[in-house]
Amino acid sequence: MNAITSQLGSQLSLVSLNGARRPAPPPLVLVAHGSRDPRALSTVRTLIERVRELRPHLSVHLGHIELNEPLLADTLASLDAGGAADGAVLVPLLLSRGYHVKRDIPEAAAAVPGLRARIAAPLGPHPLLVETLYARLVEAGWRTGMSDAARRAGGVVLAAAGSRDPESITDTRRTAQ
Repeated sequence: MNAITSQLGSQLSLVSLNGARRPAPPPLVLVAHGSRDPRALSTVRTLIERVRELRPHLSVHLGHIELNEPLLADTLASLDAGGAADGAVLVPLLLSRGYHVKRDIPEAAAAVPGLRARIAAPLGPHPLLVETLYARLVEAGWRTGMSDAARRAGGVVLAAAGSRDPESITDTRRTAQ
């Protein structure tokens, strides 16, 4: 019954109130960095499956900048081959602006002839990421009821690897603050 309800809801979302068919939403491409750590790929796949559950009418794809497959260039080429590339939305699963967001992702999109892609902002900095970092600290044993003196005596290091881009550094500092 849930599958039928979900499918019907997905079908109805493509029909406007006057009965005309709405255009299908553009494909969504989640752009991950890629990692040698297999947990990273598992996390990204879990995220994609969750997006697909929440938006069953949406075509959701994955592309990696490096280190894992599918590579972004291959994902974008497959969209173009299937005729679904018009208006694709690329969402960088990155925590700040930097070289990948400013150069690698736009260049990959520009390399596909006829691809009209829109590139979203990266995930960070964003208050929800700060809330998540705080929750992880508490899970790891960070005491929340400390006095001001105890809190000042302790410390948390927020490190970001790999970018000399001034905007990336600004984003990391903003998240740290």
